Amino acid sequence: MLEKYLGNIPIKDLYKDLFKPGMKKAGEALETVLDGANLILLPLKLINSKSKIYFEKNLEKYSDKLNKNTELTPTQVPQYVGLPIIDKLTYLDQNELAETFINLLTKASFDETLKLVHPSYISILNNLSADEAKILFHFKNSKRIPFIDFYIHRYVEKFEKPNFHDNKGTKTKEQLKQMIDYSTQNKEDVYLKAAWNLTGIENSVSLIFPENIDIYIENLEQNGLISYERETLNKYDLEVYDKLENVDYKNQKGKIEKEISDYKGDEFKLELNTRKAYIEFTTLGKGFIDACIKEIE
Repeated sequence: MLEKYLGNIPIKDLYKDLFKPGMKKAGEALETVLDGANLILLPLKLINSKSKIYFEKNLEKYSDKLNKNTELTPTQVPQYVGLPIIDKLTYLDQNELAETFINLLTKASFDETLKLVHPSYISILNNLSADEAKILFHFKNSKRIPFIDFYIHRYVEKFEKPNFHDNKGTKTKEQLKQMIDYSTQNKEDVYLKAAWNLTGIENSVSLIFPENIDIYIENLEQNGLISYERETLNKYDLEVYDKLENVDYKNQKGKIEKEISDYKGDEFKLELNTRKAYIEFTTLGKGFIDACIKEIE
C-alpha cells in the first residue's frame, strides 16, 4: 500500500527542487543517501510544508559548509551516517542541536574527515537536548569545567582544639597531651551532601531550561562525553572556584550556613565544607566535539 502511494509522488522532482544553484557538492555527497531515503518516509515528510522548510534551511547550511572547504576531497556520505541525519533535518529548527547533526554530516562528506565519524555519535546525538548542545558548543575549546560541592561536615569533638594548638614554640607536657588528645580523637566524621556539581553553567550559557542543569550534566556523563575529577585541582582555576563560591552560589552557601547556625543541639558540631573539582571531557567526548561541534579547520 505504501509503495503504491510513494509511486504517485514525483520523488525525483521533489529532491531536485531541494538543491538550488550552488548546491552541487551537497547533491553529489547525498546522492546515495537520498536514493536510500526512498525506502523510508522522507518523501512523505517533505510534502509537509513546515518539514520541507526546515529541511531546505538545514541543507543550505550544510551546503555552505561544504563549499567553504575547497581544499578537501569530496566523497559520498555513507548511508549509515546520512540516513538518520537526513531524517532529523526534516524537523530540527535552526539551533545548536541541528548544527551538531549538520557538522557530523559535513565531516562524513570528505575523505580527510570521514575518519572522525564514529557510528556511536548518531545515538549520542539522539540522546541530547538543545540545551546540552548549547553547553557543548560553549565549552568546545575548554580543557575542563571547574565545579564545587557544598558538604555539611558533622562531627563529635570530645576534646576541643586548644587555643595554643597552632602556636609555634615549646609546649609543656600538659599542652602536648592536650594537642595529642585533640588530634587523635575519634570525631565520628560524617559528610552530608548539601549541593553538588555547581558549575555555574546555567549563568554563563543561555539555556532554555536552566533549572534542568543537573539533568543535563548527568546525561552528558551517562552518554560517555564527560567524567569527574575530584582528586586534583588546577592552579589556573582558583579564581573560577572563588567566583563559584562567593558570587554564583553565594545565596545557596548562605542558606546552608544559616541551617548550620540554626542547629541548637550539642550532640554534634556542624561546619560547611566546600570541595573543589572539575569535569573533563573523555576521549569519546573529545572525538564527539571534533566531529559534531567544531568546524573543519
